[in-house]
Amino acid sequence: MAFLGDVFLAGKDLYNGDYKCGIAYTLSEKSPISKKLEFEDQKWEVELLSGSIYVVARTKNKVDYNELQTLGFSLIQKALDLVSVTGYLSATLSSPAISNIGIYHKDNQLILFVYELTRMPMSGEIEITRTDFNGNVIPTPVQADPIWNESFRYYRLSQCSNDQFEAYRNLFLAFEALLNFICPKSSSEGEAKWLERALTQVNQGGCLSEFNINNNTNPVEYIIRSQYKNIRCKLQHAKFPNAQLPHSKLSPSSVKQAYVELTRIWRRIASVYLYVSNKSSMTFTYIGFKIMMDRFFDKEVTISFTSDDSLPEKDGSKVSPKGLSVYKFDSSNYLGEVELGIVRVLSNESVTQLTDKYKFPIYRICIGESDKPIGVSYIEEGLKVSGVDAWEHINDFYLVNSSHPKSEFDT
Repeated sequence: MAFLGDVFLAGKDLYNGDYKCGIAYTLSEKSPISKKLEFEDQKWEVELLSGSIYVVARTKNKVDYNELQTLGFSLIQKALDLVSVTGYLSATLSSPAISNIGIYHKDNQLILFVYELTRMPMSGEIEITRTDFNGNVIPTPVQADPIWNESFRYYRLSQCSNDQFEAYRNLFLAFEALLNFICPKSSSEGEAKWLERALTQVNQGGCLSEFNINNNTNPVEYIIRSQYKNIRCKLQHAKFPNAQLPHSKLSPSSVKQAYVELTRIWRRIASVYLYVSNKSSMTFTYIGFKIMMDRFFDKEVTISFTSDDSLPEKDGSKVSPKGLSVYKFDSSNYLGEVELGIVRVLSNESVTQLTDKYKFPIYRICIGESDKPIGVSYIEEGLKVSGVDAWEHINDFYLVNSSHPKSEFDT
């Protein structure tokens, strides 16, 4: 079995091993009640425990990582709806795209995972001075003010939101409004066909060339697939009977990544047609970020864990400040780019027997040597490892252009 504090996650050695897989997210506040709710013909159960910051969705089914992320997240939202309308608790999930913990099924094994998304802020300023043949400075032209467009309203509402899903909906409306200004949609034209036509027009001259993966696809095709088909169509059917509820069908991490990229796409197009500019800020490209991280993780990667419950410190110098035992994962590898602007480090090991390393709950998982950690994943109530075949730490690092628009949301 695996526990987060006193909250059962899933595993083989409790409830006769009925609950194979599960996922936990952090609540915006501790639950004042203990409550279990059943879903999907009693194949899924969501539990809140009084005094705990975690909410868990567990299932009797053997589900893979992606299904666990999407369905578990959706059912937790339903459970929170129910406890809200009954007056027990009205809460949201706290940064669900940043961290979560669960157990999924792969190759006939139950694998416990701890997921962490680490921000990599990049910033800089560029100052360009132009001179003529005589060395005289040529004055920089005054930047024109943006031309107001109705897409700006949706963009502003998106940036003001505290919810990732709501922010994406408004941003896609801003995207559609901007494209419609450039290339109006005819009344008889299907949405997908119009998007293709509009983006093709915008891309004349290679305006969108940076938006693809490894230059393997046409950027128009890539944007339609990654934004419209994979995210928007699963998120924004608002008319019954095809209406889809907020926080369903998609994982928070997939919406987060799509939002970051759509912001860059929108601003790139708006800079050409409406004089929207990033002023003198430096933009770190996906390619540049990948090269930098490839070099950073060129040497051997070490991931360690400990039962030390010390809170992370900005300039912390040890995996275990209290001097408790520190253990390294059997295998730690840098996997490189997994999405545009995201690279991954994966650590794992088999859990063939419960040795001393699993005798106490794990609170800290650190990247780097024991005396020089560069990052800490902190598990607030402690993770008890048991009842699984293996466990792993998935640490994604993603590019954040500090001078760029907001991309962090509370829920």
